[in-house]
Amino acid sequence: TQSTESSGINAEYGDMMTALLSRPLSSNGYRLYTFDNCATFLVTLESVMMCSKGTTGLQSWQACFVACVWATRNKELFYQKRVVELGCGVGLLGASLSPFSSHVTLTDHHGSVLESAQGTVSLNKLSNVSVEPLDWRAPAGDISGDVVIAADVVFDPALLPDLVNTIKTLLRRPDNVCFLFSTVRNRATFDRLLECLEGAGLMFESLDLSYIHHYLIENVSDVKLLKITLK
Repeated sequence: TQSTESSGINAEYGDMMTALLSRPLSSNGYRLYTFDNCATFLVTLESVMMCSKGTTGLQSWQACFVACVWATRNKELFYQKRVVELGCGVGLLGASLSPFSSHVTLTDHHGSVLESAQGTVSLNKLSNVSVEPLDWRAPAGDISGDVVIAADVVFDPALLPDLVNTIKTLLRRPDNVCFLFSTVRNRATFDRLLECLEGAGLMFESLDLSYIHHYLIENVSDVKLLKITLK
């Protein structure tokens, strides 16, 4: 949701948060995010536990926050583009792109995660954002876009070949591009990702993130950004 009148935004989301906070406590909680110098406000419903219902996708993570800030400072890369997000989780990153993208498709595989992403779309009344199931082990089908984006999807070495194959499948044209944000928790796992990208014949380069600052970001140096394209 976006507006040029900050007072209108504050009133709208103030009323929303008052209503949400009056609800009984549960294992989930509403979070209000601001990006783009408070031009964009987003509300998500997230798990208060790191792992819930057999997945970590019900909570937003460090690389996602970095990606949201980076994307709002590089809008020209997404302006009027069709964006596909892989491993969307609650959908925060894709939702942050909605004000300046023509359409955003949020994808994930876990049923509870897809429900959470759809909840983010509904809460924020995002008319140009849709949610689709996508299993990296299966073809992408009809899902397509101009830009692929992903954050915090590099954690299990066994899934990396399927992730890279999915990225390659979605990069159908030479002008398609993927931006992948990863918090490097295990260097061997990240190096395995690079090996898979090389093995798939994809080009990649690391982009600078040192200028990114936000109240949600603890240490931007832990996050790497790869720009991935076809050769």
